[in-house]
Amino acid sequence: MIERTEPPADLARVKALFAAITIVMAVIVVRLWVLQIVNGQEFAEAADNQRTRLIRKSAPRGPILDSDGRPLATSREQYVVSVIPDEARNSPATYSRLATILKLSEADLRKQMAATIKHDRLSPTDPVPVVKDVPIQLMSQVEEQRADLPGVLVTREPVRTYVDKMTCTHVLGIARSISPEELERENKKGGNYHGGDVIGKEGVEKTYEADLRGHDGGQRISVNAHGRILHVIDEEAPAPGYAVRLTVDGDLQKTTYDALQQPLLDGHAGSAVAIDPNDGSVLALVSAPSYDANTYSEKFNELKVNDLAPLINRATDSGYPCGSTFKLVTSAAGLETGAITAGTYIYCPGFLKVGNRTFKCDKAGGHGSLSLTDAIAKSCDVYFYRVGQMVGTEKLDMWAHNFGLGEKTGIDLPSNVDNPGLVPSPAWKKKTKRGPWVPGDLVNMSIGQGAVLVTPLQLACYTAALANGGDLLTPHIVKDIEDVSGPKPVVKRTIPRHVHSTLGISDRTRNAIVDGMKRAYEQGGTAHLLAVPGMQIAGKTGSAQMIFHGHHRTNSVFVCFAPADHPKIAIAVLVEGAGYGVEVSGPIARRMISQYFHLNLPPVEMHVGRIHGGD
Repeated sequence: MIERTEPPADLARVKALFAAITIVMAVIVVRLWVLQIVNGQEFAEAADNQRTRLIRKSAPRGPILDSDGRPLATSREQYVVSVIPDEARNSPATYSRLATILKLSEADLRKQMAATIKHDRLSPTDPVPVVKDVPIQLMSQVEEQRADLPGVLVTREPVRTYVDKMTCTHVLGIARSISPEELERENKKGGNYHGGDVIGKEGVEKTYEADLRGHDGGQRISVNAHGRILHVIDEEAPAPGYAVRLTVDGDLQKTTYDALQQPLLDGHAGSAVAIDPNDGSVLALVSAPSYDANTYSEKFNELKVNDLAPLINRATDSGYPCGSTFKLVTSAAGLETGAITAGTYIYCPGFLKVGNRTFKCDKAGGHGSLSLTDAIAKSCDVYFYRVGQMVGTEKLDMWAHNFGLGEKTGIDLPSNVDNPGLVPSPAWKKKTKRGPWVPGDLVNMSIGQGAVLVTPLQLACYTAALANGGDLLTPHIVKDIEDVSGPKPVVKRTIPRHVHSTLGISDRTRNAIVDGMKRAYEQGGTAHLLAVPGMQIAGKTGSAQMIFHGHHRTNSVFVCFAPADHPKIAIAVLVEGAGYGVEVSGPIARRMISQYFHLNLPPVEMHVGRIHGGD
């Protein structure tokens, strides 16, 4: 007989597990049937009616401050009307309604948006700005009709504002919308820029872009199928950029700007630079004419064709013959090569014949016999013609480079506006096919004429080097970078003193040159009318002849430092076509000294365009 056996216990458990799984699957199937078949339409409508969008919010740029912390450039908020094309596509009437509010045709509105999308490389889900800096009345109209304007946003965005308007334009530079080329270039470097972002284009705005630019924030919003905003899901506030504090003395900058306006009224553009010779800080840097950076975009075409070229930074980017201020270089070359000593006397009959050419002195009857100190003080051309001949082309060229000429200064402005100038040489003439180097080239170079080109910034730098004992400092326009987001500013980093090179002159050479510069302010010196009671100043006048658009012009040039024995400021001023240094640039420098040391001196009258003989 066959006995019946019970199933194993394990098989029973398997059957129980299978039954449980079958029940769970049945519940899931029923639930899915309910969701997709019974309530499917309801949920589909809800999903369609609610989507999310990320709206990026740009960070305000950090402020730019003068040395005392007064704002020169800030950011304010503006209202911007934008359209999200992806949200407006299902409501074509949006464009016609918005165009009516903006007093545009729908075709013009769409054309404007298409151009913005192309230029800024925007996607259909990005807000496309239609109107910026929207007035309150217009904004109210848009808000009132928001329900009928799906896809239209009104947001608050930062906009750059230049407080000082004209006096610091060439220092601050300008920040504007990023171009497609810049967008591609910067993002290749990991910049994370977006179309429509603002980027520094010139000046401090460009050099310190990484510090001034903050970190963007944004909102995640919920919108329905018609593009209407339902609510804000979450939000991240943008973080403003750091503050950049300049070394520029705001009061001195304004005084310098105002002083340059007088010759400008007569059509003479110019520039001036002041440097602290102890650390290379730029105390003032002005180029005239200037322009209001706030209206740059609107006035660009007008500025571009202006005969006086206000867009050029003349202080750093324009090369000029520097005239007699170059005699300080020739003096150093003569002394250091042993061609002369401080006691070397040279006779000046009022001219020097070189081959078949006659090179005249500024004093027609000649200065007679005079020493180096007197030659600097009286700016005798013949003396320095002869010194240049004794030194020779190669060594004079070398000493010009020792004084920083023919090279960029390294200032913390964009490199393309740091003009190296030109120190001519036989090799340069050959390369540029200007004929052979002739003896007259050396004679001209000895007094800063001919093909010599320097910038006012270079003049200020080597004047500062003579003031401090021989250190050619890298000029810097920024003092430090500060985090001003908290209750008190926190300095993140400072710009240190940096020695670019040294002049390579002995104390004896330096003293001989400075003695001549001090004598220039005494009776009989070319700068005696500019003397400041109670303060000894070391200075050098200059006048530089050049041909501009076929006309001969004499540029007014002046350099100085003060006080002579404990220098705190070094100055260079150059005014185009205005005449001799003592007549125009010298009085401007004197006014700058008066402001910087709070002396309240009466102004010395300028004689713009007067040519009478002398520097």
